[in-house]
Amino acid sequence: MKKKSIITILLALVAVAGQGQTIKASYEDILDSLPTVMQEYMTMQGVQHFRVTLRSEFNGKRAKMKKVTCDNGTFTEHNLLPDVMHLVFTDSIERLDFMALPFGSDSLRIACFYPDGGNRRLFEDTVKIDRMKILLETLTPGIGPDYPMIAYSAGIPINGGTWFCGLRDAETEPRLWYEKHGIRDYVYYAVTLEDDTPYNENDTFYVKISKQESLGMHKQ
Repeated sequence: MKKKSIITILLALVAVAGQGQTIKASYEDILDSLPTVMQEYMTMQGVQHFRVTLRSEFNGKRAKMKKVTCDNGTFTEHNLLPDVMHLVFTDSIERLDFMALPFGSDSLRIACFYPDGGNRRLFEDTVKIDRMKILLETLTPGIGPDYPMIAYSAGIPINGGTWFCGLRDAETEPRLWYEKHGIRDYVYYAVTLEDDTPYNENDTFYVKISKQESLGMHKQ
């Protein structure tokens, strides 16, 4: 193989490696640690909860979050954090709390909190409710730089019902749930990491959220 070809291949591999960052997620329902009467109350209210623990070498990367919606195979994306909000992951373990609860007769509220940054609410999202869906672990990396963190979805359609455990064990990236498992409508939330942009003194507004620092700046 010619030297020029070897160099071209190596550069291509470096570029592919730089497109994403390995992230591992684990899940815990901390509502289980509440007193029994509170657990029963949450169950009666239809509240669902997951603490998502993300592990990687974050090293001060800025986290951007988006909502991805599937409607019969058509996907739409919506950024959830404004550009002025800098959520910065400072070390190798970061945690996010997701909570879902019924809202009105036909909707569901899903909120995301950052417990290590003063328990700040990062976003609150409203989706159409379907009692056959639950907050669901995603367990697999995404396609490209987006890493799916959690979904609100039904399981794999089977015998007139849904098979949640089958979807968990399928190791299928959420964007492929419609194509591979016939799940027609769901939402999932993903995080993308990038180098943080330092505060610019000409900015009119700036918010940084991290374990080490949580501050807001205003310029008149």
